[in-house]
Amino acid sequence: MTKSSAVTNEDAVTARLRRLIVDGALAPGAKLTVSALAARLGAGATPVRAALKLLEGEGLVEALPYRGARVRALATEDIRNIYRLRAAVLGVLVPDVVRHVSNAELDALDALEAQFEAAVEAGDGAGAMAVNQAFHRALFATARNPDAAAVMERSWALVEALRLRLGFGPGRLARSVESHRALLAALRARDAVRATALVIASSDAAMVDLLARAAATGA
Repeated sequence: MTKSSAVTNEDAVTARLRRLIVDGALAPGAKLTVSALAARLGAGATPVRAALKLLEGEGLVEALPYRGARVRALATEDIRNIYRLRAAVLGVLVPDVVRHVSNAELDALDALEAQFEAAVEAGDGAGAMAVNQAFHRALFATARNPDAAAVMERSWALVEALRLRLGFGPGRLARSVESHRALLAALRARDAVRATALVIASSDAAMVDLLARAAATGA
């Protein structure tokens, strides 16, 4: 096997294992062993070990000294810490977005927002999450700050797993639509202060909603 094919194999195993965790097929707290995962995924031990290491970096997997690994179960404080980190990074990213974003890129964001609104209108929570991720990935790419964008990217799977398990509070997605529209208007006006405040406020609102959902479901 060549080096390039080995990398591709590791990427594929990582993607499949990430999906199992995000979709809940491997529940929070589930023990993860290399041998069992290799059999389940039809993969060798080496790419499985690499996948576990990468997903540990994303916060989806927790290493257990001398006992292997397990799917990370998040406590209330863990959720708060994730969103505090995201808010701090957003404070760096959004002014860079305002500085660099082009009108063509704003048009592309408008198109993604239209897709998001259509998913929300249809009551498609999973579809709305997928488009929301695409919207923010495109937004952060315009900052020309790949290191900061990578921090946000690493937490998306974790946030998606939480949302798929806990759902959305009443009106949460409708408020996200309003926030996106206000953000796009601020970006068109090249108003860095307002754009940054809007994005951080939206992130904080998402945290509050997730915490409320966790409390309501006993998660």
